[in-house]
Amino acid sequence: MDFSGITSIFSLADSLSGQAYNILSPLHLMDGTAEPCTPKVAGSIWDAGFWSFVAMIPVLISAALGIRFSPGKRFTAVFLALSAGMLIALLSYDLLEAAFDIGGIFYSMLGFFLGIAIYVLVNRLISRGGLKRRNSAECGGLGSLEPNKRTEKQAAMALVVGAILDGIPESMSIGISFLDNKLVTISVIVAVAVANIPEGLASGVGLKRSGISSRNILVTWTIVVLACVFSSMLAFSTMSNSPLGLRAVTTALAAGGVLAMTLQTVIPEAYEETHDFVSLVAGVGFSAAFFMSHMWH
Repeated sequence: MDFSGITSIFSLADSLSGQAYNILSPLHLMDGTAEPCTPKVAGSIWDAGFWSFVAMIPVLISAALGIRFSPGKRFTAVFLALSAGMLIALLSYDLLEAAFDIGGIFYSMLGFFLGIAIYVLVNRLISRGGLKRRNSAECGGLGSLEPNKRTEKQAAMALVVGAILDGIPESMSIGISFLDNKLVTISVIVAVAVANIPEGLASGVGLKRSGISSRNILVTWTIVVLACVFSSMLAFSTMSNSPLGLRAVTTALAAGGVLAMTLQTVIPEAYEETHDFVSLVAGVGFSAAFFMSHMWH
């Protein structure tokens, strides 16, 4: 059997991804030497704020689209599944691994489980208040609220609290990524942006169905976006001159919060509509974020 065709494919792949000259990675130089072109120079607090805004604004845009077009649950679930894979890659390669490099295994594990514990505790408190299914197009984050609780103010405040809870660890990860790098981490921005789409779509559909005005829905999400931008800038400013151990704990804390959010609110609601297909879609999301993290970092 002639394997020359297969061999040539692997040779081409090696030439495209080799250390000497890699057109798929920003690590090559024209003279054939490999040096990182991403300088290890810290960004600024305004970098953290701007790129957090870029990553969070899709939630506001998708809420407006949800109000206008009322997409179905399955459409939203596909985005949930995609974002689940991307978020798992984000916390694995851009957060937890970074925390380990900064402070070692002790501080990274301490922050990781602390982030999980904080998210679980706060999420439980919010769920007891009626906010159970934030990404569901059917209820738009209102969960099993009793009819007498479905007032405009209560529903909006519940959704704000839940969305901020989800958005804070994501936004923190963006701010932290600028501590040692002046250039934006593409995988972090894309993963957070995609993860925000289903929540915005669901809120646009569900809150509109619950009788809340379009204006108040958009004002609600504007508040969420601004709160997350603030948390990104706060994470950057507080960590910029902090000890390495504290920086590692904070980075891993964001990773733990992202993992808890993915397991508790993203994957279960994605599975409801996509079932076994969730694995394939999440795999696509994971591989996309993995590629960006390793090739365009």
